[in-house]
Amino acid sequence: MYSFSGRNGIVTGAGSGIGLAVTEKLVTGGGNVVAVGRRAEPLDALAAKLAGAPGRLVTFAGDVTEESTAKAYVERAEQDLGPVSFFFNNAGVGGAHKSIVDTTLDELDATMAVNFRAVFLGLKHVIPAMRRAGGGQIANNGSLLSLRGGLNRCDYTASKHAVLGLTRSAAAECAKDNIQVNIVCPGPVDTPLQRLSEEMVNPADPDYERRRYETGIPMGRYGTPEEVADTIVFLLSGTVPYLNGSTVVLDGAYMAA
Repeated sequence: MYSFSGRNGIVTGAGSGIGLAVTEKLVTGGGNVVAVGRRAEPLDALAAKLAGAPGRLVTFAGDVTEESTAKAYVERAEQDLGPVSFFFNNAGVGGAHKSIVDTTLDELDATMAVNFRAVFLGLKHVIPAMRRAGGGQIANNGSLLSLRGGLNRCDYTASKHAVLGLTRSAAAECAKDNIQVNIVCPGPVDTPLQRLSEEMVNPADPDYERRRYETGIPMGRYGTPEEVADTIVFLLSGTVPYLNGSTVVLDGAYMAA
């Protein structure tokens, strides 16, 4: 859809789901990408799949909740690829699926570490790199639960609200540097993380949870990783420079109903 030929960037959470779909589209569109993930194996499989693509893929396995990891993947991108001009700040977890009363502090901290701390660290280290490059595009991955409450999703909801606030602050801070920062807020998407969520909510019949979710979506189905990826790629393309600090909702009209 968009050419990324000659452009360099980073995708976190690149080993599966939306992050994997975005990475594939960027590299097949000519972009050079540092693909960051917790485990090396899925990244290696992705590298093998994209071996003949127009763009270049560099894999980086590490814990995105650690500042040393964020610093290192940005350094890797600049050293191995060149100036960094796009970033999909995507890594996330689904949380504990418990009420406020039943959620432990360890569970809260674990969710906030991946869903908020890692996003903050990515911005902290990518923004200076983009300033050195003369500008760029950042897309943070939020959720519909960045915009509303969620029953028994207190840790996840709080973390995704925090990402929305962080996105807006980053956009305001960086607009003068020719850096766009936007957030995508998908509804349920057919990914391994969504299937895990269904299993946690209803171990006896996770398929029932999917049917229940889909009943509440006017389009009658989940989104696909490819649909979200197309939106992310558009935001990273820089096609509309004035699109900055915006919240893009992909939910099959759920919030409109």
